[in-house]
Amino acid sequence: MRDEIKMDKMEEERDRWLAALDKTELCGFASSFRNGDQCRIFKPRERGAFNVCFFVEFDSPRERRVVRIPIPSCVPKSMWDEKTEIELATMRYVSAKTTIPIPRIHGYAFSDTGPYGLPCIIMDFVDGRKLMDLGFGKVASWSSILLDGPQSSTAKHFHQQLADVYVQLRQLEFPQIGALGLPSRDISAMSCNPEDIRVSNRPLSIDVAQQEVYGLEPGKAFPPGETVSTAKEFVDRLLWLADNKLDKELDHQMDENEPAAILYAAHHFKHFVLDEWLDMSANDGPFVLVHGDLDNVMGNLLFDDDFNLVSVVDWEWSRVVPAQLMVPPVWLLGSQLDFALLWQDSYNRQVRELRAAVQEREKALGLPPILSTKWEPLESWFHSAVAVGLNYPEAIFEVYWELIFTISVPKKDHTTKEEDDDYRRTEVIPRIKAFIEASEERRAFMERKIRDQLQFFEAEKEHYHYKWPRRIVERCI
Repeated sequence: MRDEIKMDKMEEERDRWLAALDKTELCGFASSFRNGDQCRIFKPRERGAFNVCFFVEFDSPRERRVVRIPIPSCVPKSMWDEKTEIELATMRYVSAKTTIPIPRIHGYAFSDTGPYGLPCIIMDFVDGRKLMDLGFGKVASWSSILLDGPQSSTAKHFHQQLADVYVQLRQLEFPQIGALGLPSRDISAMSCNPEDIRVSNRPLSIDVAQQEVYGLEPGKAFPPGETVSTAKEFVDRLLWLADNKLDKELDHQMDENEPAAILYAAHHFKHFVLDEWLDMSANDGPFVLVHGDLDNVMGNLLFDDDFNLVSVVDWEWSRVVPAQLMVPPVWLLGSQLDFALLWQDSYNRQVRELRAAVQEREKALGLPPILSTKWEPLESWFHSAVAVGLNYPEAIFEVYWELIFTISVPKKDHTTKEEDDDYRRTEVIPRIKAFIEASEERRAFMERKIRDQLQFFEAEKEHYHYKWPRRIVERCI
């Protein structure tokens, strides 16, 4: 879970930095990549979790560009240039090897020459709209997303375009796991030979960046510049990150999640992944390029008003991973993971429709049905949730209890509160108690994490000036 106190302090620092930012230097930097032509900011800046974007406009000829820089308090300094190089290399490679629409890069700099001592990328401004702005999953044209019935023409059109992105990315195979890098920082990323782009960086991810910001030392699992050779080794390192987060973070929301249940889920999620989920027949590959944030965030796709895909943006977390981790997005119902876990049958139906579009696209391009075949089992089970749990450890608790646990201990649909309480009393609590009581080490770890949580609740009370601290939820052991 995120440390909200650290996050709050980081956001305060971010806001102070943004307020003090001198836009003159930024516009001067943008002008240097347009023959010194003067530019002006034509719309308010937009801030994401890691970067801030400024929108500049030139005259004669009129042209609009985006100037994007990392937010110093939100991205570890050690990753500024690494993240930038990965994005530059990936965008160059994708633009050369596919027809996926992405912004054109006009200029860039690493931190040694960039504005404010930060790396920077200047790219096309794409006048597109995000799915949520188009009413994805909410308005009548998307009705088949949630309701049983024939697929709407809008939903079908959307699936066809999303399928094209996945099918093309699936063709990009590499011999190692990691992230793409430039052949040399002395050679322009805009004109370098794409054949010289290699997997030369570690598989940088949002979780690695956030753990680094919070001082959790994720580099022990993924040192800079180190690639990975097998799927098993990669998954082992992802699971190490999850253990690291559980061990070192203070806040695990124990006012909502029972402490012993958190440990139980973490332990059994790991064993499920290694013993049942991981496809060891593909241990040595194939390894394929993924966007890195498309599986969990729909805002990286931009469309016109007719639902035509006009750009896929934010490639900074792109990486090369085992093909098993190229999965359908969890937001196919128009919401996030928690909603899809509650409506798994509806989600699986969307996966079936997306897979059908993948199959059609593979056929149209004359390609073997590699991805559609790989995704066939995903039509009946929420495989994407496991991948999200590996990439975002804070999701493990929910993925385990709402999906994986129910494999061995099925739960009825549409139950009453009394039935839910009975299921917990007869099926869940006895297993949790037996798990904790089987090991003094587990009990000691649980008690330490409870002390950590109480310490956090007290610090939170002081930081936010609460009258009372939050309390640990009623414990089953």
